Amino acid sequence: MRKLIVVLALAFAVHAQQPSTGRIDLIGAEIFSIDRSHSFIGFTIGFVGLTKVHGTFNDLSATILYDDAHPERSSMTMVIEAASIDTDSKQRDGDLLGDSWFATDKHPKITFRSTRIEPKGGNRYLVHGELTMKGVTREIAIPMTRTVPRQLDSGWGNVRIGGTGTVTIKRSDFGINGPEFWGKALSDDVEIQLDILGNRPNYDRWGYQSKDKPSIGEVLQKTVETSGAAAAVTQFRELRAQKPNDYNFGPGQVNLVILRLLQQRKVQDALTLLTAAAEAYPDESGFHARMGEAYAMLGDKASALREYEKAHAMNPDGLEAVEMLRRLSR
Repeated sequence: MRKLIVVLALAFAVHAQQPSTGRIDLIGAEIFSIDRSHSFIGFTIGFVGLTKVHGTFNDLSATILYDDAHPERSSMTMVIEAASIDTDSKQRDGDLLGDSWFATDKHPKITFRSTRIEPKGGNRYLVHGELTMKGVTREIAIPMTRTVPRQLDSGWGNVRIGGTGTVTIKRSDFGINGPEFWGKALSDDVEIQLDILGNRPNYDRWGYQSKDKPSIGEVLQKTVETSGAAAAVTQFRELRAQKPNDYNFGPGQVNLVILRLLQQRKVQDALTLLTAAAEAYPDESGFHARMGEAYAMLGDKASALREYEKAHAMNPDGLEAVEMLRRLSR
């Protein structure tokens, strides 16, 4: 009997250390970003009718609001830095930045924003959306196949989703014509390939990464666990006022405590810390985005909308706020 009790206690302890992997519902969806190291956006274009040129873009970001039970209710905004184009030729890549091609000085970003997702049976979907390049916006529809339904990876316990697709567009539709010779040497049709892996990190596996000084985040986390969030806020304010040089007070240190609390569904504790963090770091839009997420988890749409509007006003390029404002405004 004693051995059985020990085994059960060990099993419970291991289970308690596992990440909280249930769906974090934000008005019918979960937030995912792109795992850039394991995603690919490339293109193929014909050259003088004899061969093909292949390329990719090395700098992209995206926010996906994903509904695993109803993928057709999902949405996505993606931004590509046009100057990150890579065709394995520095001279050619430099030429492609010019006015007759992508004109990256005037139009540095390529964007895609989904407008609706049409189920096509099985794991196949047609993702309708607006593609903007060189200041020109066109509607396109990308056939996509869901390759990774919502699941945990075996390495870190991150929540993953994924899909792949291919679509052909005409570069002339976007004014990407090139000089006379090269404009004719290259095909007007460009095939775009997407292989996307979405990621929601397991923040319990993240470290505070504070070498020179003790992390204030690590201190606050212990206080939340032993004495509650209100006590942690009091401690944060006192230490910041009395011992500002003794701890690493970087906003990322505090943010990790909040991310862990949200992951563990301790939403009210997270909001208590978020209020103090937003006051202490008034230029950090991310704390308002996290407040928006917390209120959305509670189903408080009005408060979520207010906080995401603040985050967007402070950082118009923040894609999470862009996507959540679209959903909350519907």
